[in-house]
Amino acid sequence: MQKLLQQITVDMQLEEHYHTLEKALLTLYFHNNCTTKSLAYMTDLPIPIVSAMKKEFAKQGWGKHSLTKKGQLAVSQYFQLSGANAELYLQLTTDDAFRIEWITQNISELSTIYDARPKADVEIDQAKCTVETALKRALLALDYTMLLNKRILCLGDDDFISIALAFLIKKIAPHSATKIIVLDIDRRVLSTISKIAKDYELPIKTDYYNVQVPLPETYAAQFDCVYTDTPYTLIGAQLFLSRAINALKPEAMRHVFFSYAKRSYQKQWELQQSLYAMGFVINNIHYDINNYEGAQILGATSQLFVLQTTKQMNPYIPNQRKFTRPIYTGEIEKKSVVYQCNHCKNSLTVGTGNEYTTITQLQSSSCPNCKNNKFSQIKRTVKKTQSQHTLGHHILLELHDCNGALLNDVQQIKKIMCQAAHKAKATIVTEHFHHFSPYGVSGVVIIQESHLTIHTWPEYGYAAIDVFTCNSKLTLQEAVQYITEQFNAGNATQHYVHRGK
Repeated sequence: MQKLLQQITVDMQLEEHYHTLEKALLTLYFHNNCTTKSLAYMTDLPIPIVSAMKKEFAKQGWGKHSLTKKGQLAVSQYFQLSGANAELYLQLTTDDAFRIEWITQNISELSTIYDARPKADVEIDQAKCTVETALKRALLALDYTMLLNKRILCLGDDDFISIALAFLIKKIAPHSATKIIVLDIDRRVLSTISKIAKDYELPIKTDYYNVQVPLPETYAAQFDCVYTDTPYTLIGAQLFLSRAINALKPEAMRHVFFSYAKRSYQKQWELQQSLYAMGFVINNIHYDINNYEGAQILGATSQLFVLQTTKQMNPYIPNQRKFTRPIYTGEIEKKSVVYQCNHCKNSLTVGTGNEYTTITQLQSSSCPNCKNNKFSQIKRTVKKTQSQHTLGHHILLELHDCNGALLNDVQQIKKIMCQAAHKAKATIVTEHFHHFSPYGVSGVVIIQESHLTIHTWPEYGYAAIDVFTCNSKLTLQEAVQYITEQFNAGNATQHYVHRGK
C-alpha cells in the first residue's frame, strides 16, 4: 500500500509527501465520517488539496467522506489496527482534557517500571525525565502520525522514552507492526530496557552505540522518526542530530523529537542556525513538556523541538570517521564547587574527577567527618578545556540588481576588490582575476590574513562575494560597505559565519 500512496502523491504533485495521505486515512478510519473542511482542519492542509485527495481515495475504492469496507480493510492491514482501541485514539487526539487525565491515570502504572532506571550519569549529561514527561513525549508520535506501522529510533534513552512509546502502542493498537530501537552508550540503560521489554512483551530492541563513531550500516536510512535528548553542548547536539539524519529514511517529512537544555538567546540562535544548515524545519518548540528529576544544571526543565526533515538534509558531522572532539559538558567545561559542611566546617570539592560529582551525591553520602548532610557553597570555578576561540571570520555577501556592464568588467572588479582589501586594513599578497566568455568574472585577492573572492553573473545582475579573515582586528564591514556601494547593488544581504570555533 505504501507504494500506492507514493504513486498517488506523485500523481497529485503533493509537496507534503505520502505521510499526509497516511494521516488522512487514519483520520477517516477512526472518525468514520469527515467533511472536506473537517479533514482539512485535522490534517493542516488546504481544502483544495484535501478535495483532490478524497477523489484519489475514491478512485481506489476506499471511499470519500467515510471509508468503504475495502478502505477500512486496506487501512487496517497497512497500520495493523486489528484490536485497536478506536475510542482511546479519538480521545487522545481530540480531547485535551481527557489527554491530561489519561496521563495522570497512567503515571502510577509506569512509575514502578521507571523506578528501575539506573542512577543518572552526569558525566555524559544524563538527567532522568519524569514519567509524565515520558508519556507526553510519546504522545507526540501519535500527534505527528509517527506511532503506528513505523520504525522509531531512541538515540540515547536514559529517559526510557522507548518504554512510554511501547506502552502507548499496546494501549491503542496492540498488534501494531511498529518497531522501536534503542541505541545507547550506557550498558546499564540497555540492560534494564531489554529486561523490561522481555518481561512486558514490548516491541523494543536495544544495541550498544557510541555516537562518536559512524552509525552502523544496519541502522542507516531505516527510521521514520528519532527521539533524542542530547548533551547540553552545541557540538553534542550537532553530533546527535547528524547521526539522527543518517538513521532516518531519506524522505521529506520524517520527524526528530529533540530535547535540549534552555540557553541564552545567542546560543539559541547558534543552535537554530545549525538546525537550518542541516536542513531541518522547526515544526514546533514545546516549553511545557520536559521536566527532570533533580537536574540542577537544566533548572529541571528543557525545551523540546519537533523537527521535520526536508529534501535538503545535510549532517553537520559526516558519518565517515570517529569524531574525537569533546561533546559532554563535563569534558568541555570542568566545573568544581567547594562546599563546606555546616556542622564541622570540613571543605569538600564536588565536580568531575572528584569523589563526589554532584552535590546530591555528597548529601546522600553525608560529611565523612561528622555525617551531617547540609552544606554551603563557598567557591565555584569553571575551567574550559575546549578552546572557544574563533579561528576565522567569514562574511558571505550577496549582491543583486547590480549594473550588468560593471559585473563584466574584469579590470574594474579587480580595482574594487583590491581597494576593499585596503579598506579592511588588510595586507595584499597577490591577486588573480579571470574573465569568462561571453560574460562573468571570477577573482581572488589573497591577503596575509586570508582572502577576498568574487564571482559575477552579469546576465542576472548578481555577484557572490566572500570576505574571510583570521584576524579579528580587520575592519571587514568597511570592506563590505565599500563593495556594496561600488557595485551599486539594489539589494544586498550578508551572512556572518564563525569558522573553526
